[in-house]
Amino acid sequence: MHEANFTKQIVEAVVGALRQCPDGKPRTVKVQVGAMLHLVPESVQMHYQLLTRGTGLEGIGLELTETPVRVRCRRCGHEGGVEDHHLLLCTACDSMEVELTAGDQILIDSIECEVKS
Repeated sequence: MHEANFTKQIVEAVVGALRQCPDGKPRTVKVQVGAMLHLVPESVQMHYQLLTRGTGLEGIGLELTETPVRVRCRRCGHEGGVEDHHLLLCTACDSMEVELTAGDQILIDSIECEVKS
């Protein structure tokens, strides 16, 4: 149930971002979710609906896109994806000496708003 905590952080980030656009009515929130977090999209959607009930975000769509895991190899310098995000190996030289560069974060990609005239 770690989705509840991550979803709460998403809602708090969206609320904070909307303070910069007080005249806008949000329609859709687009979020990139790293594959390393192992979030279940249906669970995130359920928690989002519960957390936004009775707020200005109630009924606002949440679109999730999974960000694949990417690494940079310290041994050979190769940058790219991995075959298995449970075992981070360089796909060029099979080294475990890799640095995670993507796939472990949640990022608010965009908030589509309808602006009142």
